[in-house]
Amino acid sequence: MASSPAGPYSNLPEVSPPILERSILESGYTRESGRTIPNGTSDYSSNAASNSLHCRNVTAKYEEYINPCVLSWSDLSYAVPGKKTAKNPYGKKTILDKVSGRSAPGDLTAIMGPSGSGKTTLVDLLADRISSGLVTGTIELNGTDRVTKTFRAVTSYVAQEDTLLGSFTVVETMKMAARLSLPNSVVMTDIHSRVESVMDAMGLGACRNTLVGDIFRKGLSGGQKRRLSIAIELLSNPSILILDEPTSGLDSSSAHNVMKYILKLCGEGKNVLCTIHQPSSLVYDMFTNVIVLSLGQIVYCGSRSNMIPHFASIGFNCPKYMNPAEYFVNLVNTDFEDHVDVTKLVHAYTQSNVKKQLLDQLSADRATLQNLPDIELRPSSAMRQFSVLM
Repeated sequence: MASSPAGPYSNLPEVSPPILERSILESGYTRESGRTIPNGTSDYSSNAASNSLHCRNVTAKYEEYINPCVLSWSDLSYAVPGKKTAKNPYGKKTILDKVSGRSAPGDLTAIMGPSGSGKTTLVDLLADRISSGLVTGTIELNGTDRVTKTFRAVTSYVAQEDTLLGSFTVVETMKMAARLSLPNSVVMTDIHSRVESVMDAMGLGACRNTLVGDIFRKGLSGGQKRRLSIAIELLSNPSILILDEPTSGLDSSSAHNVMKYILKLCGEGKNVLCTIHQPSSLVYDMFTNVIVLSLGQIVYCGSRSNMIPHFASIGFNCPKYMNPAEYFVNLVNTDFEDHVDVTKLVHAYTQSNVKKQLLDQLSADRATLQNLPDIELRPSSAMRQFSVLM
């Protein structure tokens, strides 16, 4: 996807290299393949001229830093067993068909499309949450093949449905989640500090003592519950945040407020991807990049600003006073008889300059970006988790 001419990290605040370096030095130790290195020496280096990062198996204590993470995927396909027919003798049902894309630090990437287009399947694959079926293609982190251990250390996923305990207050929910998920080396004073900062960042301070609520108890509104679900995942300070339908079931005002908080995370250097069904024009304007899916294929993948000109170049002009998101999602919806030929839209995209720019960026990532540090954010001990749950 599109990035600024100055480099893939030009829109980041000045956080990653200096703060990670200081974190390693202050931690008192680092390890490279099990070898202890004296304090004051680090396996971390950065090349500001080439915007590249290079780290080798670093263990750092929990700190407020962000690892710049470029998430990309190439020719990603996913199929599940289906019914054998004359047209489908192998009984294979294709859910995603050779999709490619990219999202960089500071980006808010929207994955749009009609129901059944493969949006949730795509984010589940990107979040490493699918273990069955046939998956082909590559998913890369900073230009190299994704390693599950490293990827899960820097990524958080927010599901479409809120799974919260209605009998707990907001602050109780946050403290329990922090004690269950943060490394055992993080002391309680730091846990309380982290909980307070995340609640303030997500606008939950005013309702800190309010019950979450359920069908039996009155509690938080739908928008507040969504923000609480996101806040729980932010406790570990992820570099990549993946959300499945963060505005599902919310009115226009609540959806706008939730997306405003998500946009603020991008300003901190986080890489955010979300599926969204039919955003309002205000929400649409927040996106950096847009991916449009139909029948499991990419119809468009690029910057939001280039989306209208791209479709106009192939004969589909968005009406002047119409929400572009609504127009293009309706355009690729194949559930009704008067739909356009999606195959032609897919072909037009594959031959476009937008697709060529994406391929050039993927190639540049592989050539210039190095591996992320293997940061071991140690999970809470079994004894601590047991004591919390008791």
